Amino acid sequence: MLEGRGQVLETAREATAALRAGGADGAVIGGVAVVLHGYVRTTSDVDLFVSDLDRAATALRSGGFAFRRKDRSFSRAEVPIHLVTDSTTPSPSRPFETREGIWTVALVDLINMKLRSGTERLTRAIDLADVIGLIRCRKLTAEFTKNLDKDLRSTFRKLVSAVAREAGRRS
Repeated sequence: MLEGRGQVLETAREATAALRAGGADGAVIGGVAVVLHGYVRTTSDVDLFVSDLDRAATALRSGGFAFRRKDRSFSRAEVPIHLVTDSTTPSPSRPFETREGIWTVALVDLINMKLRSGTERLTRAIDLADVIGLIRCRKLTAEFTKNLDKDLRSTFRKLVSAVAREAGRRS
């Protein structure tokens, strides 16, 4: 579950509302998005994918979020908010969704982002664990693979097979 789930989710809700009010395009990614898509895990920050960094920063400032120079993030109620652009992660290919009043990326985009991050940077094993958690809780099968980026499909199929093998041993 989210640490301080109420405060982290409320901060995500307020941040995406501030983006919309400021005319900035953006949505929650990362741990909060994983939780919004059904896999319960801990997180204490909010990651926002934004298409225009300057516009998003202006919108957050206008929405009452404080800029923290030390780690180049925003915050409210001690919850850090990190802005992510397409310079560090691929742009989502599908429209954003609203879940629990929070704008987030579609499940396919979230899994693409997590698979890419987890396979390109071994220190981001949490991202592969998130995909495994989503496979389990959403009961995703190899059929879902056709929705993913072609270069990530093999990895996803391996994860689905590993989850199925593990479930077979438990039965």
